[in-house]
Amino acid sequence: MIVRRIRPGEYKRCQQLCALAFEYEMKDAALSPEALLKRIKDYPRSMQDVCWDSQWAAFEDDDRTMMATMTVIPWKATFDGQTVCMAGIGGVASLPQYRRSGAIRACFEAMLRDSPGACLSYLYPFSTEFYRKFGYELGCDWVKWRLRLAGMPRPEVTGRWKLAEPGGKLLLDVCAVDKPREARYNCMIRAGVVDRLFLRDDPFASRRYTYIYYDEGGRPRSYMTVVPRDGALDCPRFVFNDREGFLGLLALLMRLSADHSHATLYLPDDVDLRGVIPEWSFGNVERTVEQRGMVRAMDVRALLSMARMRGEGSLRVAVTDPQIPENDGCFEVRFAPGRKNDVRCVDATPDIELTIQDFSRLIVGCCDLDPEWMPDVKLHCPLEQAAQVFYRKPTFISAYF
Repeated sequence: MIVRRIRPGEYKRCQQLCALAFEYEMKDAALSPEALLKRIKDYPRSMQDVCWDSQWAAFEDDDRTMMATMTVIPWKATFDGQTVCMAGIGGVASLPQYRRSGAIRACFEAMLRDSPGACLSYLYPFSTEFYRKFGYELGCDWVKWRLRLAGMPRPEVTGRWKLAEPGGKLLLDVCAVDKPREARYNCMIRAGVVDRLFLRDDPFASRRYTYIYYDEGGRPRSYMTVVPRDGALDCPRFVFNDREGFLGLLALLMRLSADHSHATLYLPDDVDLRGVIPEWSFGNVERTVEQRGMVRAMDVRALLSMARMRGEGSLRVAVTDPQIPENDGCFEVRFAPGRKNDVRCVDATPDIELTIQDFSRLIVGCCDLDPEWMPDVKLHCPLEQAAQVFYRKPTFISAYF
């Protein structure tokens, strides 16, 4: 088996494997490999298109017969107020005759050894148990809110809304709304122009409508994309940073309530709507917490050096990582307010021992440190000391890849 990054003429084959694996109709299937690649280079519609050459593939020994493929997108993401490179894994696919042959495993092992600069990696699993083998652990949660519009308040707002239409110049306004959210949440993708191409969609053709809410002073405060489905509204984007921004979007939803029974929103798990929705009985609100992908630490030392610590102190952290040798060892981190964390590799008794899976989940802040419910964590110091480093933080990821 040969594992490597793909060559230009192999891009179409990767798309064919994905279409087969995920059972969808491949667009532009009639185009030649050269024409298909030219189209996505000239008119990229996603980061997958921009990063077409960031795909790994496994081949038979002839180096021509593709067995499996996966995409590794070099996203810019947030971690404790800083921007880091995050390898976003998508398009993991193999031909049926090569499944259980180790082809996907070989692609992951190659990617983990050769992702320079990446501090984190993220993916959406078909099986959490399968991806734990490669060091991934449960990542962010989000909350799906299903609101019965007839039972919602009708807020009186003084702002106005704009519908994003082709030719409109609303990119900077959307960026202004996104910026505070990107700064607040770990794992939040720092979106670029390509990631906001939904602003260029013709809503009358796609039936996906994006509205921006502006306050009385003309400042953009929030935006949402609504998709009508079976008499209800699905809102894959519902972005606000304060109460006014939320109420501005809710007011517009209420204007659509004559024709739609419910609206479904997808929000960070630290957003509490109890203060703005007065009636929770009669089926007005359904709130479901859903697991949203898996995260992996790619550079333990870099993450420890950038992480926000609580107070002043030190901690010796021993990490076990079978795939990335540089992560496997004991790291001493010393920290104090207003000072950059000092991280050193040491040969000493650790204060805490972690698998790479537990380290990944804890350093990002997806949960608090609780050894009673983390059987692989070995704590050799007071919990309060370790909790200066490992504690729950705001996390959210909204992009699929």
